[in-house]
Amino acid sequence: MTGRVLIEKKGQRMRKISLLTVICLASVCLCGCATILNGTSQKIPVSSEPTGATVTVDSKNVYTTPIKLRLERRRDHALVFTKDGFDTRTISVMHVLSESVCGNTLLFGPLGWVFDIFAGTQYKLVPDKINVELKSVARGDHE
Repeated sequence: MTGRVLIEKKGQRMRKISLLTVICLASVCLCGCATILNGTSQKIPVSSEPTGATVTVDSKNVYTTPIKLRLERRRDHALVFTKDGFDTRTISVMHVLSESVCGNTLLFGPLGWVFDIFAGTQYKLVPDKINVELKSVARGDHE
């Protein structure tokens, strides 16, 4: 009878260890949920009326509309639209706290959020679509 009791206790202890191992592995794998779901960048569709405008992103990269831009989530961005015969327009893309942070913090505690902070994935960019209408420059105003 003693041997059977020892075997049952050993089985219970193994189940507890297995459950604890599964919980720990799931916590490590799933922390940083925003990193897994969102990634460190976000695609933003950018278009203009008329099409073919030049868009300069953060005073560095130059593209032509329409385009899907991949922008870093961890900071704000400035998009400057230009086209001959049209007024220049500047659009700000802001990084704001993503809703996934709440779920991540509730499910996995502060560890998941800390991971997302360092990865820069706790943010989303707004607006998530940009369509700029450029206004024609009146020819009579500049002569």
